[in-house]
Amino acid sequence: MYDVAIVGAGITGSALAFFLTRSGQRVLLLDAVGIAAGGSGAAGAFVSPKIAKEGELKALSEEAFLFALEFYASHFPHLTRFAPLLHVSTDPAQNDKIEHFREHTALKTCALSSEAQSLLSQRPALASVMLERSALVDAAQVCRAMAEGADFVVHEVKTLTCKPTHCLLDHFEAKKVVLCIGAYRPILELPYVSLRGIWGHRIDITTTTRLPYHLHQYLSVAATFEGRSAIGATHDVHYHPQYSFEPYDIEAGRLELLRKAAQSVTLEHVDVLRDYTGLRSGSNDYLPLLGPLVDAEATRLSLPGLRSGRRYDRAQYCYYPNLSLFNGVGGYGFVLGPYLAQQMARHLAEGMALPSMLDPTRFFERWVRRR
Repeated sequence: MYDVAIVGAGITGSALAFFLTRSGQRVLLLDAVGIAAGGSGAAGAFVSPKIAKEGELKALSEEAFLFALEFYASHFPHLTRFAPLLHVSTDPAQNDKIEHFREHTALKTCALSSEAQSLLSQRPALASVMLERSALVDAAQVCRAMAEGADFVVHEVKTLTCKPTHCLLDHFEAKKVVLCIGAYRPILELPYVSLRGIWGHRIDITTTTRLPYHLHQYLSVAATFEGRSAIGATHDVHYHPQYSFEPYDIEAGRLELLRKAAQSVTLEHVDVLRDYTGLRSGSNDYLPLLGPLVDAEATRLSLPGLRSGRRYDRAQYCYYPNLSLFNGVGGYGFVLGPYLAQQMARHLAEGMALPSMLDPTRFFERWVRRR
C-alpha cells in the first residue's frame, strides 16, 4: 500500500510527488495520459509574480515567486533560464496598477535596460516595471524530473472509494489521496467545486531578434537563448477538449499568438518549431484550492440547519476521509506549484495546518447559501 496516491501528473501533482518522496513517503503518481501531458506541458512556465496593487493572490504569488526562484535554481538549474522581467501595461488605464506595484513591492526591481528603453520609447503612454530576476523553466522536463522519486503509472482512475483507514483507486490502494486533475472531469461528484477551464497554447520559435529579458504584456515572450524563444498565453477561456464540439484550431491559435506578440515586440525571421496546447484550471475567486474535501450530501443530512441558513463550524462538516484537493493554480502553476506542494506535503506527512484562505470548504459554504 502506498502512503499517498496523487491523481494528475501536471505541475501540482509532480511538485507534490517531489516533496513527498523527499520526506520518505511512498508515492503513487497516476495520470490518464502522461506527465505534463495537459495544460502544464503547454504552459509558458514563466516564473513571475502577479502584478497588482493589493490582494491575497498578489501576496501569495510574491511569496511563492521567491520560493520558486530558489527552488528551481537549487534543484533544476539545467532546466531553468533566468532573466530580468519586463512587464508593460496593455492600456493606459492599467498604468496606475503597475506604478503602484513598482513603488510598493518588496521584490527587487531595476532600472530599464537600454533595450527596454528603446522598446518603450515607441509606447510612451504605457507604464512598465522591470524585475531584476525572473525565470522560465522547461515545463515538461521539470515535471518529469520532479516526479522521478514516485511510482508513475499511466492510468485513468474510474472509481475512488475513501475509507477511514485508506482509499481505493480502482485496484490501487493508498493511505491518502490527493486530486490534482485540473479542470478535467472530476472522479467524484463535487457539486460545490467549480473550476474554470482555461485553454493554453504555447509555441517554441527561432528568431534573429535578440530579447535579453522575459516580456509580459498581451502575452508572454521568453528571452532569447541561442536564437530560440517561446510565446505563450491562456487566450481562450471557452474551448474545453471534453465539452467542445469542434477541435481546437491550432493554426488559428498560432497566428493569434504571433499577432499578439507583434503588438509588444518586433520578432524577425520567425520560424515556429512546435505547438503545445492544454487545459489549465482556475477557481472562481482566483485563489488555489488546497485541503480536504467536504462530502456535500452527508454534511447536508447531518446538519439540516444548513438549509435554513444556519452557520456551523467547519469541524462539524463531514469530510471524505483521507482525501484532499490541490487545484486551481491557473496561469501561475510553475510559481505556486512548488510553494504550495511543500505545504501540502508537510500537511500530509506532519499534520501542518494549511492556509485557511485556500481551503476548498469555502466553496461548499457558498454553494449551500445559494441553494
